[in-house]
Amino acid sequence: MSNNEIQRQTPATTAIASSADNVAAIVSDAPKHYLKNRTSHDNCLAACGSLLDAIRQTGMTDELDKKAATYIERTRRTVRAMSDLRSPVTKMFDWIRSEFTTLENDIDPTKAGTIPYQLQQLRNQYAARKREEEEARRRAEEARRQAQAARDRYRTDCEENYKTLFNNHVVSQLNALTRLVDSVTLDNYQTIYDTISGISTSLSDDWLPTLSVRMPLNLTPDESRAISNEVLSRLRSQQFVEQYCTEIADYRQEILDRLPSRKAELERVARASAEEARRIQEEMRLREEAERARKEAERAAREEEEARRRAAEKVAAEAGSLFAEEATRVSYTPKAKVSKKIRITDPKGYLQVLMMWWTKEGSTLPDAELAKIFRKQITFCERLANKEGECIVDPSIIYVDEVKAQ
Repeated sequence: MSNNEIQRQTPATTAIASSADNVAAIVSDAPKHYLKNRTSHDNCLAACGSLLDAIRQTGMTDELDKKAATYIERTRRTVRAMSDLRSPVTKMFDWIRSEFTTLENDIDPTKAGTIPYQLQQLRNQYAARKREEEEARRRAEEARRQAQAARDRYRTDCEENYKTLFNNHVVSQLNALTRLVDSVTLDNYQTIYDTISGISTSLSDDWLPTLSVRMPLNLTPDESRAISNEVLSRLRSQQFVEQYCTEIADYRQEILDRLPSRKAELERVARASAEEARRIQEEMRLREEAERARKEAERAAREEEEARRRAAEKVAAEAGSLFAEEATRVSYTPKAKVSKKIRITDPKGYLQVLMMWWTKEGSTLPDAELAKIFRKQITFCERLANKEGECIVDPSIIYVDEVKAQ
């Protein structure tokens, strides 16, 4: 079979069966052609080897150079002749391999244009859309969860702040009663008694504390105000009104019960000598300070217990938020591998890629490996130097003359 006949073979699987005789003929000739090429190979090496030994022994001369040129030209012709004998065999094998690889490539999902490739592209697009939908749903759910967490946190902070302001208000009212007691004398006793008796135990509707809690950024001002108003209204109706009445009424009654004995002590002081009066006044002062310290300790204990309770509720609310996040139902998403792919939007981006590669890997590679990688670029620079005389001026690069005999 000639070379042209091999090249005219139709690349189809049926062609292999129809060309069985041609294949058999080529295969049967292959050993003979191989032996002929082997003989040419051996004769060429022997002749060239003898000439090479002569040159090494005597050195190159004009006569030996002419012989070497003749041998090299004969070698080129021998290579072409050997290639002509080998070509039908290797081309046939290449053709057969091509037939197999064509069948494989037609169903390879990685080869552009094949039906499996088109299916894979559709799957990739669908997976990307589903992933984007899932990301959008996750972002929306995360925004909703964060907004709800902000509401819960803001509601808790408002409640804590209102309770602190309320406790401060109650303490200020109790201190006002204490100051009235401290100011009682025999001359104003009845006035003080009547004043304390007339003090209201009802929390005033005008008491509207100024909240000192920062509004969350992911809540609107109207929503934040609605939450703070709801918290204050609930605390007033469920706790503040009753607590204020109880604490003020109890302390007021306690003072009214103690005022007659205080009046009696004041009368004793008035009748006693100066030294005795000082002793009685000191006893009264110490007793009152001890009583105030006891009440303050009781109040501090109640506030501490309330703070612990609020802290536990806050932790439970935060834990509930985390569990709610974990329990969020995830819709079906096709199994997909997500990897980063570089898309160059400006030619200067290639330089950035090269710089990163050089920093992370290129600078550590051996010179031979780098020479392979940059072969095309090096060839371009060599061609520029040979044709236009433009060279790179850098201590790390030198130009050497390569001489080839024609």
